[in-house]
Amino acid sequence: MLLLVGLAAPVFAQGDKRDSFFDPLLRRLRVVKALSNYDRGFGSPNDFYVLSKEFLAERSVKDFRRMVNDRNPIIKAMGLLCLAQTDADQLHLTLALHAEDNEEVYLWQGCNVSRITVGEFARRLTSNPYFLDPEGRRPATWPPPNNGMHPTAVTTAFM
Repeated sequence: MLLLVGLAAPVFAQGDKRDSFFDPLLRRLRVVKALSNYDRGFGSPNDFYVLSKEFLAERSVKDFRRMVNDRNPIIKAMGLLCLAQTDADQLHLTLALHAEDNEEVYLWQGCNVSRITVGEFARRLTSNPYFLDPEGRRPATWPPPNNGMHPTAVTTAFM
């Protein structure tokens, strides 16, 4: 009986498309090597920034909360960024829980690259959730296209 339960658990998890290895957005994020801002300076990729806009447009707060528990520090940082920009009620609590995360990541900002911890990234998001955007401001195209609804509204509207 114990063997049967152990074998059945992964099958149930495979049914969740967003947790799947085959999720195209997560698959693209898994190959990103550094956090980045909007600026494509000399030699700097801005894949993280571009993907953040796609995650915000296509995913929910529930997905972002799941991402902050991922082992991959880039995925964890993406979850933190997206939560900071969508879940104002839980912003400080979520970011405070990760403020001491010592996993290091690279941060490309234009032509400059530095190493920071996920905790430092969370602290920067506490100060300004839009610090990766031009001039550190919310994009003019906010909210992202999601049938005219903010991702938080989409999540709560269907619960």
